[in-house]
Amino acid sequence: MSEQKDGCCTTGAGAGDTCCGSGAPTLIVACSGGSNAGQVSNGIMIELDRKGLGKAYCLAGIGAALSGFIESAKAARTVVVDGCPTGCAKKAFEKYGIEPSLYFVVTDLGIAKAHNFDKLPEETGVAMKAVLEKL
Repeated sequence: MSEQKDGCCTTGAGAGDTCCGSGAPTLIVACSGGSNAGQVSNGIMIELDRKGLGKAYCLAGIGAALSGFIESAKAARTVVVDGCPTGCAKKAFEKYGIEPSLYFVVTDLGIAKAHNFDKLPEETGVAMKAVLEKL
């Protein structure tokens, strides 16, 4: 599943840390849960950061109700990557009225949720390819 609120700029003057030159930073948040799907979501966040498509951001700060984290997320363009349909990251955003600009669920990208971490690099690659195709 992927939902998009605003167009994503990955090339040109607005690429990277801001979207379309708006000046609003792009923050990437992942669930990082205790399954392969959660860890794949974390891997996607790291790879998007490495590719310069935004900055990895701390979901725990939002979940812990730390006002600085919440206000930064409200002011930014956000990409949220959940591991499974439970949607913990999206629910943390909803609690504070934050609408993700882009939303992905790893299990909707061809990865089955399991408590097995043996194939994380391969699973992250498959899911990352699907995310990049939708950006």
